[in-house]
Amino acid sequence: MRVLSTTVSHAMVRLAFVFLVSVLSCATVFPQGSTAQMSGTVKDQSGAVLPGVEITVTQTATGLVRSTLTNETGSYTLPNLPVGPYRLEAALSGFRTYVRSGVVLEVSSNPVIHILLDVGQVAETVEVQANAALVETRTVGVGQIMENERILELPLNGRNVTELITLQGGAVQTGVSSPRSMPGQQEISVAGGLSSGVAYSLDGAIHNNPYDNLSLPLPFPDALQEFKVETSALSASQGQHSGAQVNAVTRSGTNDFHGSLFEFLRNDLFNATTYKARVDSSTGKKVHSTLKRNQFGGTIGGPIIQNRVFFFGGYQGSIFRQDPADRQSWVPTEAMLRGDFRTAASAACGRAYTLRAPFVNNQVNPALFSPAALNLSKRLPAPQDECGFITWGVLNRDSDRQIIGKTDWQINPSHSFIGRVLFTGNNRDVPHKLNPENLLTVCCLGWDNLAQSYTVGDTWLASPSSVVSGRLAVNYTDVHRLGAQFFNASELGVKNYFSHAPKYSQINVSAPGFGLGGGTQSDSTFRTFSSGLNVDASLLRGTHQWAVGGALSWIDSNSNAHVNSPGTFSFTGKHTTFPMADFLLGRTATLNESGPNTDYMRKWYMAVYLADTWKLNPNWTLNYGVRWEPDTAETLTLARVQTYSEDRRVARIRSTQFINAPLGFSYPGDPGFKARRGRDQHWSIFAPRFGFAWDVNGDGRTSIRASAGIAYDYPNAQFHLWTSIAPPWGLNVTVLDPIFDDPWVQTATYPGGNPFPASLSKDTPYVAFGGFTTMGDIEATQVQNWNLSVQRQFGNDWLVSASYLGSHTIHMLGGEPLNPAIYFPGVADANGNCLAQGYTFRTTPRATCSTTGNTNQRRRLSLIDFQETGRWVGSISEIQSGGNANYNGLLLNVRKRATEGITLSGNYTWSHCIGPFQATQAGGTGPSPTDTNIFPGDRDRGRGNCPGDRRHVTNLTGVFETP
Repeated sequence: MRVLSTTVSHAMVRLAFVFLVSVLSCATVFPQGSTAQMSGTVKDQSGAVLPGVEITVTQTATGLVRSTLTNETGSYTLPNLPVGPYRLEAALSGFRTYVRSGVVLEVSSNPVIHILLDVGQVAETVEVQANAALVETRTVGVGQIMENERILELPLNGRNVTELITLQGGAVQTGVSSPRSMPGQQEISVAGGLSSGVAYSLDGAIHNNPYDNLSLPLPFPDALQEFKVETSALSASQGQHSGAQVNAVTRSGTNDFHGSLFEFLRNDLFNATTYKARVDSSTGKKVHSTLKRNQFGGTIGGPIIQNRVFFFGGYQGSIFRQDPADRQSWVPTEAMLRGDFRTAASAACGRAYTLRAPFVNNQVNPALFSPAALNLSKRLPAPQDECGFITWGVLNRDSDRQIIGKTDWQINPSHSFIGRVLFTGNNRDVPHKLNPENLLTVCCLGWDNLAQSYTVGDTWLASPSSVVSGRLAVNYTDVHRLGAQFFNASELGVKNYFSHAPKYSQINVSAPGFGLGGGTQSDSTFRTFSSGLNVDASLLRGTHQWAVGGALSWIDSNSNAHVNSPGTFSFTGKHTTFPMADFLLGRTATLNESGPNTDYMRKWYMAVYLADTWKLNPNWTLNYGVRWEPDTAETLTLARVQTYSEDRRVARIRSTQFINAPLGFSYPGDPGFKARRGRDQHWSIFAPRFGFAWDVNGDGRTSIRASAGIAYDYPNAQFHLWTSIAPPWGLNVTVLDPIFDDPWVQTATYPGGNPFPASLSKDTPYVAFGGFTTMGDIEATQVQNWNLSVQRQFGNDWLVSASYLGSHTIHMLGGEPLNPAIYFPGVADANGNCLAQGYTFRTTPRATCSTTGNTNQRRRLSLIDFQETGRWVGSISEIQSGGNANYNGLLLNVRKRATEGITLSGNYTWSHCIGPFQATQAGGTGPSPTDTNIFPGDRDRGRGNCPGDRRHVTNLTGVFETP
């Protein structure tokens, strides 16, 4: 059976590749990603349709010419037109030539321009000066445009264009990119979609970073022409992500030379000081943070060969300097070091503490202090008062740069080519290098990041009714997180201690206390390569406009991180009530340590679609299609993935790959394990779409549109970071109540001694109560969308619309705890028995049943199978796909396009999104051992407002140009 399954899987892969290659050999494009379309019907004065009319459009900025003929129904369609200003001409023998100028095509727009010809000579012309209608009468979905005027002129802190997406209706920011990715990118939920569910395209090529499924850096404002945000049951040509589509276009050169220079200055001297700013003791005044930011650069574009070849280039540099004093910590005072906590633990310092017995009157014999803690205390900065309080800051020295270059080549009237490169670099000096005297600055990281994006494209007019076009993209991100280099715990005198980060420590003393290091602040690298070939062919056949195409992408991501591998000592006040006393006594609450997070992921993405736009009659248009995009699953080249089965545990089945593994766990190479994936590939994934557009009066000024469809989403490349540190590879362990000076001593609560560094072999020993993240047989997240929209144009430039958007999301990813700790209320009986939920836990007679110290002993597997499984297994977080969410929203929009120096856009969204606990996990690192459903076995109990739920959102933007 296993052989048959493998054979079928390989056959499906070969079949899919053969089909994709056959499609790709015909055409290559990202459909409408960076272009627009123009269509309409030509009639005479009597209303009769006119076939054979020659339709010619000319882009006035570059001289690009495109021609076609009306078909037997008098209809014409000109797809894949570059954005920009156009002149439209219609000529037929026996009729006057129709000329219309002032038509401006926007990205992903599809204006319908009907033409009425007068009887006369072809040499006679009828000239019209008017832009295209704003009402959509052919397309489905709900979308809004961000024009060049607003991109350039709206105030934009940091000049990060991605932030402008949230000005579009229904779009809300739910977070920002993590330190593992390019800084400044936004997690955006559109119409209740996943925060990582937005598909980005730039110049028609895919522009997502597959590491976190967010956007790659977009060009700075002066280099970006415009972008459009579309959502809810879009055409079958759109896919790979389920929430929305953002199509952006970089600027291009024209027949005239144009350029710009800019400088933007921000200086903190123009602002008030922050509330927490440090007070200068000599003057009694707050100290400014001395923030200074300079953003400068320029653009230039023009012809290389008139009407044929054009270029555009731009550069932006940013220099950021800041010396704030806005952080607060508490460090040991001289009195504390003498064992006197009477002042520091009093209400005079914010809160009164009473040290537990055997300590009296908040005093401790300093002979009991930890030598390692005292060694560390000598390296800390001096306190500023008797409470140990200190205000300090982190020096910031950032420098960013972005370079863009683009070439457009009109090879001949039926063939054009584009090429574009985009480089984005981010650098930040390590703060501790800038201020080595203050040990607290090791809290924060520097970075040395580079993102590269290359795109080439080709558009070929095969015939007046057939256009094929293509985009090949190669993207690469190299994120190097620079952690401070100072010392590890062994240099403080901690015995028998090994760290995978030889010059790094993570020590947290709860407030009032201090912190050193941080899991995401350590030295790490994250490198992701992706390439994509996207496909589309537009074929006009009678009243049908067929679109056929597909996509093929390869993702190669390598992560090497040290989130827990330096080890994290936490002092919480658990032992004495006062965290600083715990620290000086060396009474640690927990030590959490693991091996490095090493995640080498490979994946293919493929899709094929067929869609049709059918003009039933002058007023009605149907849109329908289907998209096939199988879930090929992620392959982990290091094979660091595992599953857990309760049935295998009950059957007493142990892994053949790791003979010391607890019962029930399986690994790559074990019978029945799914290659190096840990889950099935799903080939029968089809996404149907259907919609209609009704031009109510037939004049293109009022439309009613509706559509419904299914879309899918897939995990990102960082989703397996936690599976890589489970035993036996990472040995992710949590030690309760260890001794700071000797955390692995045999008398501590953790048996077996220090397991680090681990050596991997078939007989690798397992650590006690290890933390596991296991793979369930997840399915691709599915989103069912539907919408109804009404649009009305007033005058030549005003558009108002009202849209209802709804969605139902299933198979949302999240972590389910398979080995939760059972809560036993009260105290044990006279025999030491605690009873709850059908389980029995034995402890000391009359002792409290449930404490943090016996958490692992109260876990389910410890209670039912301690010897073979429970003693080796702490938490188990299984990645599952059982979450679901619902969204309903009303979107009202008004727009005035740029005329007479005025551009206006406003929208109001009234919506509600309800989802499960962990609704944000699809865009993160996946569920960690400590981040799971808080209601085991009852995910719906944690349902509530989605992280992106914003009940009322209003945006109003405008640009007013002065004479």
